[in-house]
Amino acid sequence: MHRIFARVLTAVVAVLAVTGMLAACGADDNAPKHNDADIAFVAMMAAHHQRAIEVGQLAADKGSDQRVRDFGTLIVSQQTPELTSLRGWSKDFPVPPNFDMRMPDGYIDDGALARLRSETGATFDRDFLLSSASSETGAAAMSQRELASGIYEPARTLATSIATAPTTQIPKLRELAAQLPG
Repeated sequence: MHRIFARVLTAVVAVLAVTGMLAACGADDNAPKHNDADIAFVAMMAAHHQRAIEVGQLAADKGSDQRVRDFGTLIVSQQTPELTSLRGWSKDFPVPPNFDMRMPDGYIDDGALARLRSETGATFDRDFLLSSASSETGAAAMSQRELASGIYEPARTLATSIATAPTTQIPKLRELAAQLPG
């Protein structure tokens, strides 16, 4: 009697396990892979990274302080592969034509970029560092929104790494700006 019960129990567990796996497989096929929060994050972060790379290269080329040039080089080296990923993801879920692309506070707009291009020496270095700190604050805010509402795991992973900027990179940028002469 005990053997029969064990066999029946084993069969029931096996059927339940197979049923659970089949249900999970079917659910994955129909589950959305991304949502509107992911579309917004990918589109806006790609634009943000494109500008950050442009500004980073400017700092690498014309910074008067070696630490500023090094930080510019770091921006380019870190954000170029991230931009490549963002552009790849955007092919999977393109931005709708009516999408609101207003960038968050801190985005280095065309006016700020023109100002940076016209500056030299410690004035450029300080403005670059403080603009970068503000830009990182905006990127962290975008990342927090992605983490709160997004479902696309690669975007959430990137958002997690960017969301730490307020406690890591931003204070260092402000500290370095304060150390510059003038």
